[in-house]
Amino acid sequence: MIAEILLAVTNVALLGLLAWQEYSGRKERAKFINALIARSAEQFRDLELTEKVKPIEPPLVPKEPEFTHESEISDKKFEELIRNEVA
Repeated sequence: MIAEILLAVTNVALLGLLAWQEYSGRKERAKFINALIARSAEQFRDLELTEKVKPIEPPLVPKEPEFTHESEISDKKFEELIRNEVA
């Protein structure tokens, strides 16, 4: 029982280590590619900074409700819409 738990913990730790190494390797590979692409130290710095900047998402703008003419709405629905608007 204890050996199985120890084996499971060891396997999870090994998977975590492999995932961290893959992540670290990708970061280093990206830096190396940026260094190859850059023609100067300033351009390399700019490439590194652009990877750190997160894009700004535009604020969500609520859609305008579609226009329906008053004559097309029943009186009951019209009163309900007015109550909802006032409340």
